[in-house]
Amino acid sequence: MPPPPAQHASQGSSRSTTGIAWLWNGPCNLHAVREAGTGLRSFLASQGISDEQELATWELLISEAGNNAVEYASPSATPRSWDVRAFIFPDKISVAVHDHTDGFEWPDSPQLPDDYAESGRGLFLIHSLTSHRSYLRLPHENILTLERPFSPPTPPPTPPPPDPAHSLEATLDGMTEELASCYESLSAIFHFTAESRQSSTLAEFAERLLRHLVTVTRSDTGTLSIVANSELTPLASIGCPLGASVSSPDLENAAILSRQDQWIEHPPHPHPSSPDSPALAGLVHPFYSGDELMGLISLGRYSSPTPLNAGEVSIVHTFAEFLNQEALSRRHAEAAIAASVARREFELAATIQKSLEPRAQAPVAGVSAAGHCESALTIGGDFYDIIPWNNMGFFFVIADVMGKGVAASMMAAVTRSVFRSMHELHQSPARAVARAASQLYDDFDRLEMFVTVAVGFVDNRSRLIRIANAGHCPVIVADASGNLVEVMPSHPPIGILRSPDFDETGIPITKGTRILAYTDGLTDPRNSRPSFSEPSDVSSWMADICRSQPSAADIREQLLKRLASSSAPDAPALADDQTFLVLACD
Repeated sequence: MPPPPAQHASQGSSRSTTGIAWLWNGPCNLHAVREAGTGLRSFLASQGISDEQELATWELLISEAGNNAVEYASPSATPRSWDVRAFIFPDKISVAVHDHTDGFEWPDSPQLPDDYAESGRGLFLIHSLTSHRSYLRLPHENILTLERPFSPPTPPPTPPPPDPAHSLEATLDGMTEELASCYESLSAIFHFTAESRQSSTLAEFAERLLRHLVTVTRSDTGTLSIVANSELTPLASIGCPLGASVSSPDLENAAILSRQDQWIEHPPHPHPSSPDSPALAGLVHPFYSGDELMGLISLGRYSSPTPLNAGEVSIVHTFAEFLNQEALSRRHAEAAIAASVARREFELAATIQKSLEPRAQAPVAGVSAAGHCESALTIGGDFYDIIPWNNMGFFFVIADVMGKGVAASMMAAVTRSVFRSMHELHQSPARAVARAASQLYDDFDRLEMFVTVAVGFVDNRSRLIRIANAGHCPVIVADASGNLVEVMPSHPPIGILRSPDFDETGIPITKGTRILAYTDGLTDPRNSRPSFSEPSDVSSWMADICRSQPSAADIREQLLKRLASSSAPDAPALADDQTFLVLACD
C-alpha cells in the first residue's frame, strides 16, 4: 500500500568513535518496508561490504522485521512511524528496529511452521540468520535488536615510500622529455610557418603540413582530406597511397559524427612495417569551422602501439587550425575574385545593354520621340527601340522579358535583334509580332520564359498610327483635348504560343497627338519610389498633361519627376525595371 501523503521516509548516516551509524525513519506500511530494506543494503554497500549474500541477508531481515510491525499495527489507530538504526562495529553489524505498534509475544525458540501455516516463517528466518536477537515489548512501543558477526575487508598493502632520489630523477626525466617535446613542436611550427609561404596551392600547403605532423608525432603514415563540393576529398598522404585510409571508414565516420578525436588501437601484428597492415596506434582528428566540417587528419604508427601523448595531440590540433585558417583564407580570396569577376561581367553587360538603347532621334516628318530605361538591377529585361522609317515617321517597340539579371537581359537583346531584322514588316506591327513570336518560341519555351511586347508604326504622312499588343501594358494615345485611346493587350506574350495571330489597332493622328508606351515597373507596388497605383492612374495623368501640348521631351521629364527617378545617390532602389517611350505628332 502507498504511504500516507503526510508522512515521508528519511535517512542519514554518521560516524562515531565506536562505529558507523545509519538511521532511517518512515511510515508503518508495506511500501516503507521495502524502502527501508533497500536503504540499509545501499548503506552497507557504501561502507565497503561487497558480499552479495551478506547484503541480501540484511535486506531480508529488515523486510521481515518491518512486515511484523505492519502486521501488528492497529488498523483503527492513527498511522504510526517506525525507524531503523544500523551500526557497523569492527566485529559485528547491529540493527535496531523501533516501532510504535501493539507488538506481540516473541517466542523463545521459533520453529519452522508447517506448509499450510500463514505466519511464523519470518520469525524463524530472523532467528536462523542472526547471531543475537532481542525483542523488548512496551506499551505501544517495541524494539527489536538484531546482530551478525562482521569481518571488515582487508585493505590493500601500503606501498613502500618512494626513494626520494629516484623520484626526483624520474621527475627531471619527465620534465626533460616534455621540454624536448615542446621545443620540437615549436620548431616544427616555426619551420612550417616559414615554408607555408612558398605554397602556391592548398594541396602543397597540406602536404607540407602533413609532413611536419608525421615527423613531430613520430608517426609512420598520415592522410589529410578536406571537404570540397560537399565531399571529403583526399588532399595529401605520407607513407600510403593518396586516398588510402590509415584507420578505417567506420572510425573516420565516428570522428565526424561525434566531432571528437578517435584513437587507433590494434594489437601487434606480425608485419608492422607493411603498409597493408593496420596501424598499431594513431589518431583521427576532425576539424571544423563553426558547425561546418572542414576536413580530417589521420596519423598512424606501424612500429609502436604507444598512443600519441597529450603534447602530440595538441600539435595535431594546432596544425589542423593552421590548415583550417588557410583553407578559409583561400576560400574567401576565391569568393572575392569570383565576385569581382561577376561584378565586372555585370558592369560589362550593363554597358553593352546601355549601348543598345536608341540614341536621341531627330524628328521625322513632324514626329519626335523620347524614352527612358532604368533597370532594378545592374542589367534587366526591359528595353525599347525606335527606328526612323523612310521620312514617314517611326517604327517603335517596347518589351518586358520575364525576370531580371543576365538571362533577362540576354533575351531582351535577342528580341530586339529579331524586330530590327524584319525591316519589311515595320509598317505592319501585327505581322511583325507574329513572325517574332514564331521565331522566338523555341528559345523562350526552353528557358521557360516569355516577353510582353507592344509594337507600333507612326505614319505622319498618312496620319495613322498602327499598334499591336502582345500581353503588354496599355499603349496610350491622347489628343490635345485629353481624349484617350488605350490599345489593350489582345493576345498572350511571345513564348506562350508557337504561331499566334495578332490584332492590329489603327488610330488617326490629329494635331497634338501624343503616344505613351510603358512597362509595368511604373505601376509595380513593390517599387519604393512614388509611382502610379494602377494603369488607369497613368492614363489620367497622360490625359491631363497632354492638354498643354507638351513636347515628347517635356513629357519625359515630367514623368521622371513624377516617378522620382533622378540619379540622386540617396534614391531608393527599384523592385522592378522602369521603362517608357513617348512620341509626339505635330
